[in-house]
Parts: sequence; structure tokens; C-alpha cells
Amino acid sequence: MKLGFTLAEVLITLGIIGIVSAMTLPTVINNARDRQFKSMFKKQVSVISQAIQMVYAKDGASYTKVNWKDMSKFVCEVGMYMKTVGSGLNCSEILQLEETVDPNTSSIFSNPNVEWHQSTKWYDKTGKPMGTNGAFMRYTFYLPDGALINFNSVNQIFIDVNGFKAPNTVGRDIFYIMLRDQSITTSFFETNGKVSVNGYDCPNNCTELTKENYEEDCKNGTGWGCSPLYILE
Repeated sequence: MKLGFTLAEVLITLGIIGIVSAMTLPTVINNARDRQFKSMFKKQVSVISQAIQMVYAKDGASYTKVNWKDMSKFVCEVGMYMKTVGSGLNCSEILQLEETVDPNTSSIFSNPNVEWHQSTKWYDKTGKPMGTNGAFMRYTFYLPDGALINFNSVNQIFIDVNGFKAPNTVGRDIFYIMLRDQSITTSFFETNGKVSVNGYDCPNNCTELTKENYEEDCKNGTGWGCSPLYILE
């Protein structure tokens, strides 16, 4: 009667276990990280939304047309309520002005040390390098927890929940929210149920999302659809 395993059998078994572990462990780790990123995104949506509402409560008015380039003082006030630790806008100068200013018009209104990701340095979920709208590069804030918040593409806000750390990928650690015209609450779609995310240089760098296709985009597309999916699910 055979009472145990031979050394060869044990080694073969351990080898098989090692191969299976090597194949499955990266997926397990990525899934765990994605769950963490998802929770971090939900936290940042709450932080940003509360900051926006606090600014509106103080100012007592909403913007007829939301365009960050015409709202630098508003953006700086939101950053103040988010208790940021770094800013691509020189908010100490901007908040002293009576009228809002486009920070791109003068170096005294911006800080090149804090910017959103450079073009091709971040990616969609398919691995395609993303382009960046240079006009909004410095509408960017660092938060104490390491998150990077960028007011981009006219009325959209991009969130990298772990800053410049990998994977810098849409739908994993990079997400978006937006602010509609005449609104004091954040959303994901315009009133027509659509949105062009990263909306410049279309169709090369933007993604057309609707209330009907965002789930499919999250699972099999660019990853921008994960933003509404994770909050609205």
C-alpha cells in the first residue's frame, strides 16, 4: 500500500500550484486595487460636491454657463474648501481680483509645478494614450491624501485618486464628474443625457457617453463610463 507522495510528485504539485498562482495572482491584486480605487473615487466625489455647494452657499448664485476658463475665482474657492496642499493656479493672486481671469494669460496667475497629466502619460482602459487639453493643465489641485483634481474640458472635473502613481488609467484610478449650466450639484451627463468626455480634438481624444452606453463603455470600452456606473449603480 502506498502511504505517501514521492518527492517527485510533491515537486510536480508545488510547481503546478506555483504556475496557477503566477497566472491568477496579478488579477487578484488588480481587482483588489480597483475596489480600493472605486472607494477612493466615491470619497473624492463627495469632497468636491460638498466644496462646490459651499461656494454656492456663500456666493448665492449659480453660473448660467459653466466654463472653467471664465470661472478661475470660483475654481480657487472650491479648491480652498477642499483644503488642497498644492495648486496649479496662483489662487492668492486670483482671489484678490474683482473679476475672474484666465490664468493662461499671465504667469503670475499660475504655477507650472502643479499640472494634470501630460499628453500620452495617461491612458484609457484599452491602453490608448490620452491627449490633454493644455488650456486646463494648471486648473489642478493636490489633496492631502494624494489625489489629483483637474478642472478640465470646460465643465468637467477629472480625478486621479492616487495622483501620478500607476496605473494612470481611465476607469481604474482616473474618473470624471461634471457641473451643468445653472446647477449647484455635480452630475455625469448634460440635460440631454449625453456627454463628450475629455471633449477636445474629437474624435481622437474624446468619448461620447450616454445614459444607455456608459455601462458597456466601462466594461469593454474606454473606461470613462465607469465614473457614472460606480456612483449611480
